[in-house]
Amino acid sequence: MYDTGEEDFRVVTMGDINYLKNNTLLRIHSSCLASEVFHAQDCDCADQLNEAMKNIATEGSGLIVHLHQEGRGQGLSDKIRAVRLMETDSIDTAESFIRLNLEQDIRRYDPAVKLLEHLGINSVTLMSNNPRKRLFLEEHGIQVLTLNTHPNVRPENEAYLHSKNSKLGHQIPLGEQLERENEIRFYHSDQPWGEFSNFSKHSIFIRGVIWQTVEHYYQAQKFTDDLIQQAIRKSPTPIMAKKLATTHNSERRADWDSSKEDVMFEALLAKFTQHPELHEKLCNTESRRLVEVTDRDSYWGESADGVGENRLGILLMEVRSKIKID
Repeated sequence: MYDTGEEDFRVVTMGDINYLKNNTLLRIHSSCLASEVFHAQDCDCADQLNEAMKNIATEGSGLIVHLHQEGRGQGLSDKIRAVRLMETDSIDTAESFIRLNLEQDIRRYDPAVKLLEHLGINSVTLMSNNPRKRLFLEEHGIQVLTLNTHPNVRPENEAYLHSKNSKLGHQIPLGEQLERENEIRFYHSDQPWGEFSNFSKHSIFIRGVIWQTVEHYYQAQKFTDDLIQQAIRKSPTPIMAKKLATTHNSERRADWDSSKEDVMFEALLAKFTQHPELHEKLCNTESRRLVEVTDRDSYWGESADGVGENRLGILLMEVRSKIKID
């Protein structure tokens, strides 16, 4: 975290801010005390911030500009009034602003533009579902590639999310876009169907040892050296396990490329047989196609436009077939 000299403008990066380059991951985030501090469930603000931080951690670098712009720039008091009106009159967020004679969105993103200019960055990958943010940056000379964030859709926020799309012009990928008639699409471990991710927090017991996640086991099996394996097994998170394995790439076992799918299948089979609730959830997908959706791994995943081998999804379907037979 960097001191900007302004209380309403906060900057957080992973790694030294001076080493950020063009096309860096960027989240311009408007504060939401209700969800970020007090864990309110009726919006998607904290979800988006958490996902942005995960993306940055996976990428290894990135930038978050956190702006004090509660209530789409109207301030905390008007936001509280609007939410209360939504609750008492059963109206959506756009209608509540109209009733209070408030403009729907008066936020500005000048601090982010000035920071990018100061850093010499003229192109970013913007993590957002709000076209207004992209337009603001582009109008100020920044080239923008957009990366959607994916909300946790809950009974408390479902109507709110749909109203953001239909009335405020947002482009939130909701359930019907993630889950098609004969297809289940997943990626982040804390998003819909996230239990299918090899990063999900489900431990497995293999060869007399407990592994925190499938990813921990998979990364450790790249090596025959016990010390490297144990260091990876003890990594606090699956992302850190993956990063540690990468630092030892030169010591990988010679047959890894031909063995990696067997290792992943072994770990997935353990996961979905050792956790009864996961066993049931996987079987309940019946014959639907399972797809890991990501632009970052064309081998294990498949991008939104269908490019990629989706080997993780295929292995999950093989696990599903096996446990149904057994």
